[in-house]
Amino acid sequence: MNILATADLHLGRQSSNLEKGLRESSVAFTLNRLVDYAIREGIDALLLAGDVVDRDNRYYEAVGQLQQAFGRLGEAGIPVVMVAGNHDYDVLPDIVKNREYDHVYLLGEKGDWEAKTINTKNGDFQAVGWSFPTQHVMDDPLLQLKPGALNLDPNLPALGLLHGDLYDQKSQYAPLDMSGFPSKGIQAWVIGHIHKPDLLKAGNPMIFYPGSPQALSSKEPGAHGASILTLDGRSVASKRIILSPVRYDTLHLDVSGIEDKSQFRTRLTERMDDFVQNQFEALEHVSYQIFDVELTGYHPDLTELENWTDLADQLEQRMEPEVLVSVRKVTNLAKPAVENLEELAQQPTPPGLLAKLIIDLESGSSSELLESLIANHREEHRRANRSATYQPLNRFGDHESDTEEASKELLLRESRQLLSELLSQKEVM
Repeated sequence: MNILATADLHLGRQSSNLEKGLRESSVAFTLNRLVDYAIREGIDALLLAGDVVDRDNRYYEAVGQLQQAFGRLGEAGIPVVMVAGNHDYDVLPDIVKNREYDHVYLLGEKGDWEAKTINTKNGDFQAVGWSFPTQHVMDDPLLQLKPGALNLDPNLPALGLLHGDLYDQKSQYAPLDMSGFPSKGIQAWVIGHIHKPDLLKAGNPMIFYPGSPQALSSKEPGAHGASILTLDGRSVASKRIILSPVRYDTLHLDVSGIEDKSQFRTRLTERMDDFVQNQFEALEHVSYQIFDVELTGYHPDLTELENWTDLADQLEQRMEPEVLVSVRKVTNLAKPAVENLEELAQQPTPPGLLAKLIIDLESGSSSELLESLIANHREEHRRANRSATYQPLNRFGDHESDTEEASKELLLRESRQLLSELLSQKEVM
């Protein structure tokens, strides 16, 4: 049996940094691509590990698109097995109840573990699952899974479906502990919630996040798609397939030796082309490749370098294999071209103080000046978040920026640029 497994479609959402209205930006596009693949390849069953529908975009079109997909899969004789996540804990039960599909199974409704034998055209397997009963679940659902309680048939393979967080034990979205997965009876666990694909354990049992089939933002870099589980007796093998028409990646560009805008544009274009050629096969079904560019290396004038970064916005171009390449943002991490930073740091001058600050930031050392700057930056960040003007934007904000590490990164970039400016002025004088 070949079983297609995925999670976190968030149907109703669109990939960011693309024009609205592009069909490839909508998750519905990838859902159709997923169904097309299942039908074309004769897949035996489809597993969906929660957050199939996005909570903030549960309009009729999203639910209707899912119902259409279920209808096509039913006509092809492909059963669908799913569990509800924190986004669709209330939506998926309604969809299943309202249509009464014969081939769609929602397991573990109301937070109770459930096992069901699934009949496919190439044999039977058992599916074990647990669904979110509410939007927030503070306890590990695996603690409720008692050995032998599900009465699994030892002669049939079994696959587990679960939505939860294996990375944060304080998560309000079903924190999971690796030690809680049964060591016997279930050959593989498909987990939803984390959008990045991740194989946590290769076997006995296999435990993995298939990730979201479509990349939704720059926080979800790399290739996205689904996993094919091949059941042969009681053994399980997995293979990744790429489905997302959108891909985000970080591109590092060494600016050492670049003297003008023309050279900057040429080197950036060449770097983008190199990436596309190296990922040629992985980009076969990708329509939009979006980069975050990080400038590295050494440059004598970081302010001038900063002025060149607007060129990146103009570099949208189509490259083989028929992928439109663009830049989302450029971050200047280049260092000022200083012959001896340690010697400069000994001087009681503004450039000397900046050099000492840069050395402390890069080495992880602490100083009274550094601690004061970090504290001031974090307080200003919190004050902005608390302001009435900023409040409406809070739900879209990146709260990870309010950390000591984020403050240090910002201070390091600003210190390097300011030092470059001061040294450049000194040369002019």
